[in-house]
Amino acid sequence: MLLGAALALPIVVLVVLQLVLALEGERERIEQRTLNEATQIVNLVDAQVRSDLAVMRVLATADDFERRNWPAAFARTREIAALNRHWRNVIVSDLEAGREVFSLARPYSSSRRPIAPAIARRDPRHLAGEVVREGDGCPCVYLHYPFGSAGRYLVTVALEPRVFLAPLRRNTPAGAISGLVDRRGNFIVRSRDQAERVGAPGTQFLRDAVASDEAWGIYQGRTYEGLDNHTAYYTSPLTRWSAHIAIPSSLIDRPRTYSLVASIVGGVLALSIAALLIAWALRDLAQRRAAEERLAQTQKLEAIGQLTGGVAHDFNNLLTVIIGGLNMLLKRIDDPKQRQIAEHMLESAKRGDKLTKQLLAFSRGKQMELAPVDLLELAPGMEELLRRSIEAGQTLEIHLDPEWRWVRSDANQLELAILNLVINARDAMPNGGRIEIASRKSAREGCIELSVSDTGMGMPKDVIDRALEPFFTTKPAGKGTGLGLSQVFGAAQQSGGSVEIDSVVGRGTTVRMILPQAEPPRRIEREDDEEPDSALSDGASRSILVVDDEPGVRSFMADALRDAGFKVTEAAHAGDALKALESERPILLVTDYSMPGMTGLELGERARAQVEGLRVLIVSGYADADAIEASPSRPTLLRKPFDEHALLQAVRDVLAA
Repeated sequence: MLLGAALALPIVVLVVLQLVLALEGERERIEQRTLNEATQIVNLVDAQVRSDLAVMRVLATADDFERRNWPAAFARTREIAALNRHWRNVIVSDLEAGREVFSLARPYSSSRRPIAPAIARRDPRHLAGEVVREGDGCPCVYLHYPFGSAGRYLVTVALEPRVFLAPLRRNTPAGAISGLVDRRGNFIVRSRDQAERVGAPGTQFLRDAVASDEAWGIYQGRTYEGLDNHTAYYTSPLTRWSAHIAIPSSLIDRPRTYSLVASIVGGVLALSIAALLIAWALRDLAQRRAAEERLAQTQKLEAIGQLTGGVAHDFNNLLTVIIGGLNMLLKRIDDPKQRQIAEHMLESAKRGDKLTKQLLAFSRGKQMELAPVDLLELAPGMEELLRRSIEAGQTLEIHLDPEWRWVRSDANQLELAILNLVINARDAMPNGGRIEIASRKSAREGCIELSVSDTGMGMPKDVIDRALEPFFTTKPAGKGTGLGLSQVFGAAQQSGGSVEIDSVVGRGTTVRMILPQAEPPRRIEREDDEEPDSALSDGASRSILVVDDEPGVRSFMADALRDAGFKVTEAAHAGDALKALESERPILLVTDYSMPGMTGLELGERARAQVEGLRVLIVSGYADADAIEASPSRPTLLRKPFDEHALLQAVRDVLAA
């Protein structure tokens, strides 16, 4: 029992401390929420004031005012005032003469009254004045707008204070008392007793807060109704008016009382231990479930990698024969119609090649071919596809900085990433909106930022935290796989960069790919198209061993090499190749990577052991690039599909190395 008590007491202290901190946090949340409400009131009031000032600005710049045609200006002002029913009066004053030009409270007259005292003593630094109880159209608050040379004239609008009552009451919590006061601490509107309090000074507590010149804060006080309170206030930088919300002190003091009660209740040792054990068990269960979900996701990715890798291998073998064969046929076809048909077939085969490379983004092998990519060509080049991908009511804008255009990445995977981001942006804007693709210099040294932004529904933080996880999606069943952002992250990460997401619920999302900056590639101009053939002019005396388990691919490579003047020996698998090496001494081994029994890399290493100086060229569309790079022999890799020219170029490079 003593041992149990010794273990339990520190736990009880921690639980009670956590509860006290939570209650103190609740008090702070109440204060912060009230302060946010006061800020919202000021923002709504400022919006109304800005709207009225804009109308006053338009009025003061009208032709009649510019020409000082005061009778016509009077008529025009009356028309504008009729459209703004909360304008109780409009007064135009000549500050230099110290006289009133006209007032809508009276018929127009050429006789001029002195400027009203409330207008004369206005603070010229502020366009918004103070609440006035006496005068034409009052009680009111004045807005001033100077115009004319050196601000000689002044348009003053007397606003109905009640125009600010609706936003005040709408943002006042239940049981609270709120008010909007001017720079002297006099009420403009108040949630209670508006008619009696308008223009009247606030309590001493309120006026002290206003006089402190602090833009916002919380103070203790007592209202005219005798309510002990904590008041949150916020001051407008535009008008210097401030909104004050008084909440009962009991709401603030209650957490302190609860803290004391919690300390007493915390003495119940057995209950505390039981609660702790339950919490521990739930936490352990949640961790186990999270681990199981991560394992399931890993297994899904592994399955996709195996599936896409196998499919890509077979498709690349087919496309190699098709593309290579079509290129060879095009050299032999003279009929224009037949050439056109063959060219269309070749174009479709190349699109299949591009699709296969996109599938390989999910395979286990290192499939990205990093090279300098020009964003100014990449994004506009797929603009038509992107515009077909969005819906009516949605607009697409592309703003790419010409100074920050070259990145190091894989063009195919980067295209797919942009497409995925645009589709996600489209789905986030069911009611229409704007999508922007932009590039700029990144804050990270040596990197460029490629961003896709939308004005859609946005994402909460918990969704942002999981957005890059494979198979995580917020779309309805059947509408999304959860792989789009995973592909974007994979493309950026394999390029040596990263992905950042900024999102605000209701305002939109920006996804930024941070990619390494690259130097533009050097352009090498060939003076003679027949230069490659001259490099192989002595090929007749050279022997090449071609190994591939696909007869079509093997036959295509052998024919292409024979046409170039090489002596070619064919083998259907690694066993035949090793037997051929007993009698043949080729200078080059061209082998597929994925073959039954032995990989092309293993075959190359064994062949080099048999034939001194043998060079190896591996051809594959699904090769483990990491294993090839780690091999001591460092063979050259040519990715399928390829055409005759690419094959001969690779052979020439290997032999020239």
